[in-house]
Amino acid sequence: MKRVGNLLISTCVKALAQSMNTDVMIVLARKVIPHYDLYARLGFPRSMAIPNKDAARQIITDTIKNDYFIDFVLLMVEAGNSGVMGRKYSIPYMKDIISGVFELGYIYDGENNLFVEDSRYSITRNWGAIKLGKEYGFAFMRLDIADNSGIVRENCEKAVYKSYDYIREITNKSVLKRNGRIWSWDGDGGLASFFFGNKQQTAVMAGKEILHELFFYNYLECPLKAPLKIRVAVHSGSYEYSPDEEELKACEVVKKVMEIESRFTKPGTMTISQPVKVMLDNIARIGIKLLPGTGSAEYYNYEFKLESK
Repeated sequence: MKRVGNLLISTCVKALAQSMNTDVMIVLARKVIPHYDLYARLGFPRSMAIPNKDAARQIITDTIKNDYFIDFVLLMVEAGNSGVMGRKYSIPYMKDIISGVFELGYIYDGENNLFVEDSRYSITRNWGAIKLGKEYGFAFMRLDIADNSGIVRENCEKAVYKSYDYIREITNKSVLKRNGRIWSWDGDGGLASFFFGNKQQTAVMAGKEILHELFFYNYLECPLKAPLKIRVAVHSGSYEYSPDEEELKACEVVKKVMEIESRFTKPGTMTISQPVKVMLDNIARIGIKLLPGTGSAEYYNYEFKLESK
């Protein structure tokens, strides 16, 4: 995050000082900094009332110092919209404050009530917003290059590298343009996550685009002796966020999407789970068909083909 400028700090201080008393400010501060002690921070005797402006300035300073400024601004938004301790607060200058946050490189996601990084300026694994150890709902897209060992054995190293780089490039492009993130990549495949909006549909549309791009690449450019094929799978569920790769692999929803890819997806296609299918609109469902023989856990498959005349 860019440095919070003096004008934005001053605006936040005025907004707090003019809209709520010190006790309410402390309640908000403790939502992002547990056990926050304003008296200790200012060095005031506990028998003395802290002036609103002094309290507001110290709280804003400490949230910035502890990297909780964006979270605190969200609490200010919530105090105005939903209230705090049973009361709504009319907080002035909120448009100016939100504009200032935008200038820091964030955009507002109303559905999840989060400020997230603007991908034009910054791309991080957690969108600059989701917190370590907190559970969220994600859609995961697993991609794997089929017959990796055979490709390496039958083709020259330069051709293999060129083709695999292409897969990584189109995957990265398709995921990032939909505000997803690639969380792991092994050379012959990886895992992407989606968090915002209709994340299931977003993941499916990314998978479709990758398959479409690869289809034409095989016809026009692929340097390999045989067409390059991938398997794609999409599944959704909850995950307690952690950047640790081992924790990610141990997560049930991630293990499931990997199983769907390896067991129920033939090369050149995408398989999606029932929780993903029900979230798709009519356009996204085009070409997606029930996959027979998968038992009670229904899976659906998509394969891109040119229609013959």
